[in-house]
Amino acid sequence: MRARLPRPVPPHLVLLGGIVLLGAVLRFSTLGLQSYRYDEAVTVGRVLHANFSDTFAAVPRSESTPPLYYLLAWAWSKPFGTGEVWMRSLSALAGTASIVVVYLGALSLPLPRRAGLIAAAAVAVSPVLIWFSQDARAYALVFLLTALSFLFFARARRGGSGRDLAWWGGLSALALATHYFAGFVIVPEAVILLVGRNRRVAALACLPIVAMGALLAPIAIEQTEHAHASWIAESPIESRLERAGAKLVGSDNGDEHGRRQGVAIPLGVPAALAVLAAALLVWRGDPEERRGGGLAALVGGGAIALALLAAATGHDYFDGRNLLPAFVPLLIVLGAGFGVRRSGWAGPAAAAAFCLCSLFFTIEIDRLPRLQREDLRNAAAVAGPLRRDKVLVTQRYSANQPLRYYLGADFAATTPPPLREIVLVGSAAAGRHAGRLLPPAFHRVGSRPVSYNFTLTRFRASRAVRVPLRRLENAALIGGPASVLVVPPGPAPAS
Repeated sequence: MRARLPRPVPPHLVLLGGIVLLGAVLRFSTLGLQSYRYDEAVTVGRVLHANFSDTFAAVPRSESTPPLYYLLAWAWSKPFGTGEVWMRSLSALAGTASIVVVYLGALSLPLPRRAGLIAAAAVAVSPVLIWFSQDARAYALVFLLTALSFLFFARARRGGSGRDLAWWGGLSALALATHYFAGFVIVPEAVILLVGRNRRVAALACLPIVAMGALLAPIAIEQTEHAHASWIAESPIESRLERAGAKLVGSDNGDEHGRRQGVAIPLGVPAALAVLAAALLVWRGDPEERRGGGLAALVGGGAIALALLAAATGHDYFDGRNLLPAFVPLLIVLGAGFGVRRSGWAGPAAAAAFCLCSLFFTIEIDRLPRLQREDLRNAAAVAGPLRRDKVLVTQRYSANQPLRYYLGADFAATTPPPLREIVLVGSAAAGRHAGRLLPPAFHRVGSRPVSYNFTLTRFRASRAVRVPLRRLENAALIGGPASVLVVPPGPAPAS
């Protein structure tokens, strides 16, 4: 009897495996390259506490997103602590899994395999998705959960299965519990399902989502009162639209502050390729491809429209990172356009160029400090440990939380004890003139760049001098609103 030979692995699975491997390498290989940014330091230094209940209680007063990610991060921190590589690995796992889920979502619309492979490749090399797959925040998790929601939405829309609808409702509720903007994707999905052939079961599937919304409402109201995300509306909506578009086509990182940092490939190149994908879908796609791509476009476009409507009615949180849930269907639309069967090799060739643009930008982020998070881990190492007679003054809205975390410090609430050393981490120009704002006993003993935008300047005095807190919080010392970091108080002496 002849032995059965193992069946060869289908070529599309080999390609998918290679895409997933590439995405995993891009996410995991550089997890510890950059130090924590401000928001990540808030996660590990202000939200996560020793016990679960304190962590849950910290979310409404510290965050502008729902609690699910932070509760998972609390559990994730227990085995190995809150170091960058371990804490970010949770997001890296979610980001890697998203590659496969987006592929399956494209096939469920249904779209051709090569459209799904192209969409998966776009996810694998996307600079903004890699950035947030290396970020101790909720964005990679909500992208994964939204992709899962879209997958079961597509299956339910196609077959009307009660099981698929139940999975859609449960996963959508979890996505909403991770980030409020997932709701902008869930709403158009729900509307489409509710006008479908299995309306009654679809209505039942919406109940977990409605229940989750009701549970989250008190948290959302309290978070609105704290106005943690009020900074978003300070920039023009047009510039935020442009940056969101740049993120979608792979020409921006995850930073939302300051001007977009470009690279050698102009934004117009991947943007033009994305327009070509849409044109191929419209003019070269067959009816099934246009229906599948059109359904994804309807969900993604509806999500963007709802976010803009919310902004126009006074709830303006429209920015690129918050729109990541909408990127799930929109990237599938691009895959559908590049992957139309009647495009011949033109579509896959344009897709390869599109992905190479993203991959180039991803490599540039790893190579160029100006595209990275500020290296505040290095700033803390150069500053050295704080003492009762040594404080550090830094910028309040960008550097204070990471430096607090890395130095194990507290924020000064009152004038500190007499000082012999003051370390400034701020702009170089402010550091050069800071000596005029400090008591005459302090002399500058050194200054050096510690990250792309921050310079560390050190002042010492031969004797301890009391410096009022108001004087240390002078914005001119570091070139912006200032926070003063001091050594945490030690345990009370035994009586």
